[in-house]
Amino acid sequence: MHRSNLKQILIDNTCFGSDTFKRPKEHEVLDRTVFNEIPILKNLKGRAAMQIGSSGSGNHFVEFGLISLPMDNEWKLAEGKYLAALSHSGSRGLGAEIARHYTRLAGEICHLPGEGSTLTWLDLNSEAGQEYWIVINLAGDDASANHHQIHQRIENALGEHALFTVENHHNFAWKEKLHDGTEVIVHRKGATPAGDGVLGIIPGSMTAPRALS
Repeated sequence: MHRSNLKQILIDNTCFGSDTFKRPKEHEVLDRTVFNEIPILKNLKGRAAMQIGSSGSGNHFVEFGLISLPMDNEWKLAEGKYLAALSHSGSRGLGAEIARHYTRLAGEICHLPGEGSTLTWLDLNSEAGQEYWIVINLAGDDASANHHQIHQRIENALGEHALFTVENHHNFAWKEKLHDGTEVIVHRKGATPAGDGVLGIIPGSMTAPRALS
């Protein structure tokens, strides 16, 4: 397929900035009962429904590239070059409002002086902390749904199906266990997990080639 055709597919099947699709697709994440159980989410469900499958602004992007697979790769695909679609986006207005609300709440509950005021937190053993944990995981699932819909639209436009998919969260928090069994919360700002056997994506800069790790 010619480069100009691929460019038109991106134009027709992605939305950036404040643009949204006239007919957003449905997704099960929007049916979560938590939207009706936590006050802040009640006013955000409509926005999440309108923005699902879109990319937002800032450094978010959707683009095509080529990936080279060697012989005897783990997906058992033939050696050669394959067309790849790479997207970077998040949970849009839903995530932004969640961040603003709980950052403000943390500041009200956890008082730290001076520059320390930017390091406030919510105790996970508190009601507010438990609520925040539920809400950020919803935002993570919403971000994942955005990506899946972006790629599904592109697959449909190409008339193809993805041979394999790599998906990573960043700017997120995970519950993980240390070597001694202690459970901790790990936050990776702008970074992707790199566990053994886990395929990750290193986008690099907007001007540099992307790399699979």
